[in-house]
Amino acid sequence: MLCAVFNEVNRGPWMLGSLFGKSVLAFAYRCSGAVVTFAFGVCFARMMSIEEYGALMSLMTFGLIASTIGLVGQQLLVVREIPGLAARNDYPAIGSIVSSRVRVTCVGSIAATVIALLIFVVAHGRGGIFGRWEYSACLLLILPLALIEMQSSVGRALGSVYLALVPKDVLWRLLIILLGGALFATYGHPLKAADVLVIATGVLILLIAIPEAYLRHLADGHNRLFTTAARRSKEGIADTLSTSAPFWVTSVALVLFVAIDIVIVSVMVGPESAGYYYAANRIALLLDFFLATFCVPAAPLIARLFDEGRRTEITRIMSGATLAAFLAVLVCVVALALVGDIVLMVFGENFVRAHGVLMVLSVGMLASTYCGVGSIALNMTGHQRAAMYIMVVTSALGIVAMIGATWKFGIWGTATVVAIAWVANRASMAAYIYAMEGIDLTATTALLAVLKRKKRVPA
Repeated sequence: MLCAVFNEVNRGPWMLGSLFGKSVLAFAYRCSGAVVTFAFGVCFARMMSIEEYGALMSLMTFGLIASTIGLVGQQLLVVREIPGLAARNDYPAIGSIVSSRVRVTCVGSIAATVIALLIFVVAHGRGGIFGRWEYSACLLLILPLALIEMQSSVGRALGSVYLALVPKDVLWRLLIILLGGALFATYGHPLKAADVLVIATGVLILLIAIPEAYLRHLADGHNRLFTTAARRSKEGIADTLSTSAPFWVTSVALVLFVAIDIVIVSVMVGPESAGYYYAANRIALLLDFFLATFCVPAAPLIARLFDEGRRTEITRIMSGATLAAFLAVLVCVVALALVGDIVLMVFGENFVRAHGVLMVLSVGMLASTYCGVGSIALNMTGHQRAAMYIMVVTSALGIVAMIGATWKFGIWGTATVVAIAWVANRASMAAYIYAMEGIDLTATTALLAVLKRKKRVPA
């Protein structure tokens, strides 16, 4: 069945074969990133006190959210705008676009840093992670995080899966582990969160500077797209902000919604239950790797095909990929039902209590996978405002329902609402783009095509 799905999707121009090759590569990079992220958590848990470890994870999350706000949606804009120009080898126009996007990113990130600094000023001396000046080292992360995200988006738009994923998802944490481990071995005492944050900032700057030659190679040597872009922009900031607003709101809402359930559980139920829920939630989110990694190389292709008016081709590609991802997730859900308690025991023996919660989240992820990834498709086809409205509405309603369900039923209630919100979000986006463009993102079209082909085969 799975082979028939891949054959159905892979028919057509040579670029689709290349697309699936890139998808496999993206999946490998994503898996590497997951392994490094897990190692990152385990290593620093052993090299730091529990207080400093908690502060480090919270501050890095805070820096990520602030950098996403500072990006002002520019990372999605370049993925939407560049592919069509790259197909025509119009590198001067690409340079102009990147110039404008990088300039807005710099201005937005500096503004986000100033606002974040004010939070530390107001909260100074009041306890918590924002009450200590040494923790303000997390402010150093904001601009570099935004710039490396922009760099990966430009590389992604130009067809590089490596640049899209490896520097920020794999190498960043790997180098922090190595340098942090060296510091721990040298001085022999537990690391401080501030020290790790400074190391993380230095690694980010290094990873932004080194790939410049490769990025220039992707642009056929016509422009130094990244390091000189900010000096050449001619577009006004106000015009760019107006264009960026939907992408901005969508990206920020997405980042907040992914993290807000952990915060709600921690505040309302307590750290012990939050730990169990965190483990189940992280495992369930891994099931989204199949479809999310396909979207890394697929997003610029969708933008290009849409500009060329090839909507049927978009349906064939996305519906086929969705069906393949759905079948893969289905296998994983069955496996988790059988041995999920063993998987949870990696975090500790007591974490087997979260097996039921894990299954609720996994079934929700399975159902949402069937609906496809609407946010990518909407943003790549000119419906970014619809993506923004759907993301904001489903997130807001989900958070309100999550608070009530958590208060009433604990982490079981949280997991149920999160699963429903995942499905509602993706189903709404899939329904909208089908109504407006006739593009089917769900697995339905590919499933029907596979079944028809099987019926034609004589017994």
